[in-house]
Amino acid sequence: IVSNNFIGNTFDMGTNGSLVLNNFDSNYWDKYEGYDLDKNGLGDVPYHPLSLFAVLSENNPSTMLLYRSFMITLLDKSEKILPTITPDNFIDNKPLMKSLPL
Repeated sequence: IVSNNFIGNTFDMGTNGSLVLNNFDSNYWDKYEGYDLDKNGLGDVPYHPLSLFAVLSENNPSTMLLYRSFMITLLDKSEKILPTITPDNFIDNKPLMKSLPL
């Protein structure tokens, strides 16, 4: 999955398993909060599009009731501090800093 815009999605990625046969490269993710110190247009920090909450809601749809709650915000912030709690094979190593023209 290369050179796409992911804008305005509730979840950037969803899955029902851990097997990944796709590669993610040079996509624009509107939820990406990384930086570009060398100004080459690519984020210096990889982006993990699969959130733990997306995995939880896939397994238990009733958790969507908590979507905008403080607990989910806290869970999202925890993922940024401890990225090991989400599957590491869903990763875009070169996220774009600006969206691609439509």
